[in-house]
Amino acid sequence: MIRIDTDPNRIDWFRVLADLQRAGVPMQSLSRLLHIPYSTIAGWRQGSEPKFIDGERLLQAWVGSPAENWSELRASARP
Repeated sequence: MIRIDTDPNRIDWFRVLADLQRAGVPMQSLSRLLHIPYSTIAGWRQGSEPKFIDGERLLQAWVGSPAENWSELRASARP
């Protein structure tokens, strides 16, 4: 059975991470920025819910960071 969550206040973590990836932010850079293992972030993309503080930091990165900071992150991810 597929569960459809109808809570209008639920955060779509997949969308948050997908938006960041579309902006060119590698998940490895996000992992370093938030001090969270990459595997944990990958779990959020697959439907897990982050701890409150981790989710709050991810949302701050999603809505509060100017684009130039993300270009710095993209540059730091290059080998």
